[in-house]
Amino acid sequence: MTRRWWNDPGPDLVALAVVGGAAVLAGGVAVVRELVRILPNRDVPVRVDLAGVPHELLVAGGTAAEATEAVVRVSGLGPAAFALVLAAALVPPVATVVVSACFALLGGAFFRGEFFGRVNRVAVNVAAATLLVASVAVPSLRDTAASSALSSAGAGTGQAVVLGLDGLLLLAGFLLAGVGYAFQRGARLVRDTEGLV
Repeated sequence: MTRRWWNDPGPDLVALAVVGGAAVLAGGVAVVRELVRILPNRDVPVRVDLAGVPHELLVAGGTAAEATEAVVRVSGLGPAAFALVLAAALVPPVATVVVSACFALLGGAFFRGEFFGRVNRVAVNVAAATLLVASVAVPSLRDTAASSALSSAGAGTGQAVVLGLDGLLLLAGFLLAGVGYAFQRGARLVRDTEGLV
């Protein structure tokens, strides 16, 4: 019986591998771009949450408005502030590269008919762990770097460390961890049933 093209998962799996590979390349480009912007330590762009920071904003006609965030450019950051700003800029694209590489590996393995192999289990678990770590690291580093950059510019908020949590990344990490557990159970089932059929 001939398989119809819309019932064939092959193209979808190839697309998963290709999109994952493209995302890895895009993440690599983003890493290089951030390094080029930050390493000279001149006019380093830092996104700042303006909550709790005194600011005034007037638009045309004298209408008052409230800005919730801004990008400040800071030069000559100290070692600690520089390291925080660099980490805050690099963690998101690096996390994107890691997760995308894992999905590219999964797409390629699924296309070859390998579902519960060790590489697949490791890829799912690494992607889940990356998302869980990023759910705390990304917002915490971003806000702590902003606070440190403001302090370097003489407009500090008084907070040395700011903890944050990205609920969407956290949820994605837990969901993927559940998939990883299913992969572990599937691999065990395959081992237990080998030779029975």
